[in-house]
Amino acid sequence: MPGRSRIHYNLGLLYQQEGDLVRAEQKLVQALQLEPANLDFQFALADRYIKRGLLDRAIPVIEAMIATHPENAIGIQLLNFVRQQGGG
Repeated sequence: MPGRSRIHYNLGLLYQQEGDLVRAEQKLVQALQLEPANLDFQFALADRYIKRGLLDRAIPVIEAMIATHPENAIGIQLLNFVRQQGGG
C-alpha cells in the first residue's frame, strides 16, 4: 500500500521503537511526502530530526508546521526549542 500515508507513518513509529532510526526516518519522510500538511507527520519527522541532532533539517519541517497549522502552538514551541539548541 505505497499510497497510504498513515501506513508509512505507523511503520516509521514502529521502526523508531525498534531502534531502526534510518528506516524510521525514511518512512516518516514518505508519509509526509504523501500528506505534507498532516500535523502528526510533520511533528514526528521534526522530532526524529531533533533527537538525531539534525536541527537544520528539522527547521523546514517545523516552519511548514507553523505555516499549515498557525492555530497550534506546537510549531512555535519546537522552533524556539531548536533555536535554543543552536539551530537556525
